[in-house]
Amino acid sequence: MVSAKTPSPNSAGSGKSLLTPGRVALTLIVFGLLAALGLSSCNSGEAPSSAGNAPANRSAANPPARTVPPVTTPVSLPSDLRDKQLQTLDGESVKLSDYSNNVLILNVWATWCGPCRLEMPDLVKISNEYKSRGVVVFGLATTYNERNDPSHVKDYIRAQKITYKIIWDDGSLAQPLVQLVQGRSVIPQSFVISRDGRIVKHFQGFSELSTPQLMRQAIEDALNDKGKA
Repeated sequence: MVSAKTPSPNSAGSGKSLLTPGRVALTLIVFGLLAALGLSSCNSGEAPSSAGNAPANRSAANPPARTVPPVTTPVSLPSDLRDKQLQTLDGESVKLSDYSNNVLILNVWATWCGPCRLEMPDLVKISNEYKSRGVVVFGLATTYNERNDPSHVKDYIRAQKITYKIIWDDGSLAQPLVQLVQGRSVIPQSFVISRDGRIVKHFQGFSELSTPQLMRQAIEDALNDKGKA
C-alpha cells in the first residue's frame, strides 16, 4: 500500500500537487453525475438527533446508494424466515408464507429517513394499482430505528396516509433479508419477492427518476414468472 506524503514547507515546488487540474475536473464530473441520478439513502440503525429530525450522521461518507441488486440471481428465502411469526403495528399476526399466492414488496424504512418519506407515496400507488393482481406491499419498521416507539410510528403512518400494512420488526426479518442479498446497512431498502418465495429484485436507496419505474418492471416480471434479479 502506497500513501501520499504531505509536502513539507521547504519542499514547496519540488514535487507535483496531488490535485492537478485534470483530477479536479474529473472529480467535479463524477459528483455532477451522482447528483443527476438523484440517488439517496440513510444509514440504518442511527437514532435521530431529536424527534422528527434527521440523524446526526447520514451516509454521505458511504458509496452512493444503488438501485440495482448486489446479487445476480434470485435468492430463495429460507423456510424458517417464510414461516416466522410476525406482527403488524395493528397487532395482526402474519407470516410471509401466508402470501404464497402473492408477489410481495417488503420495504425497510424509518420515520426519520428523508428518502423513505419520498418513496412512500409511490409505494401507496403501487399497492393500489397492483392489489387486484395479487401484489401485497408491507412496510418494515424496525424497533432499533424507531427507539422501540410504535406509537410514534402509528402517528407518522396516519399523517402520511399510508394504506399498506406495516410490520413492527425487531430485526429478525429485516436483517436476514439484507444479509441474503449481501446488502448494506442503509434505508430505504425494498425486496420484490415472487410467489415461490424468491427475492427477485432488491433496491437500495431511492431515486425519483428511476426507482418507481424499475420496481414496476420487477413486479410485472414477477407476476409473469420472469423474476430475474
